[in-house]
Amino acid sequence: MKLVSLSWSHRARASAAREALAAVPVERVLAELKARGVGEAAALSTCNRFELYAVGAGHAGALVGALEEIAGSALREHVETREDESAVGHLFAVAAGLDSIVVGETEILGQVKTGYESAKSLGMTGKRLNVLFQRALYVGKKVRTETSIAAGSASVPSVAVQLAESIFGSLEGKSALILGAGAMAELAAKHLAARGASRLSVANRTWERAYQLAARYQGEAVRWEDFPRELERADVVIASTGAPKAVLTRAVVEDAARRRGGRSLFMIDIAMPRDVEDSVNELDGVYLYRLEDLEAIVAKNMASRAECVAAARRVVDAKAAEFGAWARSLAEGRELSLKHSAAPR
Repeated sequence: MKLVSLSWSHRARASAAREALAAVPVERVLAELKARGVGEAAALSTCNRFELYAVGAGHAGALVGALEEIAGSALREHVETREDESAVGHLFAVAAGLDSIVVGETEILGQVKTGYESAKSLGMTGKRLNVLFQRALYVGKKVRTETSIAAGSASVPSVAVQLAESIFGSLEGKSALILGAGAMAELAAKHLAARGASRLSVANRTWERAYQLAARYQGEAVRWEDFPRELERADVVIASTGAPKAVLTRAVVEDAARRRGGRSLFMIDIAMPRDVEDSVNELDGVYLYRLEDLEAIVAKNMASRAECVAAARRVVDAKAAEFGAWARSLAEGRELSLKHSAAPR
């Protein structure tokens, strides 16, 4: 049976499509596809990408159409479609961190695992997808073990903090506000503290999570309903919530800007769906940066890493070819073995 993958990633500038898809829980996407007769499917949803892998689901166009109905948005313009070995190679490259904004970043491996486990728990994986995702996790770990792809690599939050530091020259004496308390917010807090931010505040809809995160980095927790007032004091805001729509509206930011006495406010939005309304960038003294703005920093970091990227690519290509041979043998009723195919725990 044919393996099909659909991808909307940062490379395609498909931000509107990614935002629409990110607003729909993966569990709902898979449940809707199951109700439409799709037997095997798994989805990967992060701030940088939305991807769907399906086996025996018919033409890719039909899958795109189903996702358009589920997300309530046009998605065809920027979709990248792959089949069989091309889809396998792409997933392995994703798990290896080769397709991330920050090449070699480690968070993606856990995100692939989460996507696989969600699909499996919903009964949406059969033998081919089970082995495919287990193999992808193995390849991702192998690449990081046998090459230097992760050496000196960063994460989206760390690059966001680098951007903040480049804006101010130094974060010493600066006040930072983090919106959200998930994994990306945690990394942002870690890097802000390491770069010397003098005051760190964390706001989250769940007070306990904001308190716990702030406490780990000697920061201050802010009640969610109070974060608009905190905008008056912050020099930089890093937004990373899981909200389905913008939490920093033009009205909220404009009100805070009036009370800042002319001081500039820098906002870095690393959420998907986006946390900050586009029109905020039109306000005097307010500067908004998004995920796509981080790519210039990443490009500089990548200039000296061509050799380790090539080594990682060789591992990915070899393992994709192995999987392709296994899939063909399965279809022919003479299943080959895959060495070391167990997923890392």
